[in-house]
Amino acid sequence: MIGVSENVHPKLKRLKEDGHFREMLDAYRFGIAYALAMGVVPDEVSSQTVFSVASVDPDQTIKHAIQAILGDQVQCPVYRMAERLANWGVQEIYEEAAKGSIDMVSILDKMKAKSET
Repeated sequence: MIGVSENVHPKLKRLKEDGHFREMLDAYRFGIAYALAMGVVPDEVSSQTVFSVASVDPDQTIKHAIQAILGDQVQCPVYRMAERLANWGVQEIYEEAAKGSIDMVSILDKMKAKSET
């Protein structure tokens, strides 16, 4: 099982309810990708179960991406790191949404710029 912190879970729900993402799972995966692209290695968080690993990462693409990008920085089980990444990413996306809308072009531009450094 895999999840997010108690503080971030309602934000994940809200991103779906407000129509920013079709499903909570989409926002969760995007949060992981956003954190990875930004080079963030978030601190440990206490999480509550939201999804099964099989639904988040059915073909282990996320697992392999985390291992490839973070390498030795992963000092915990890889799906624990996925939770930490998702937690950070969802929080960042929610803060953007709280301004009124999510500027996906701006977020993707940030991700691209970070990858070029």
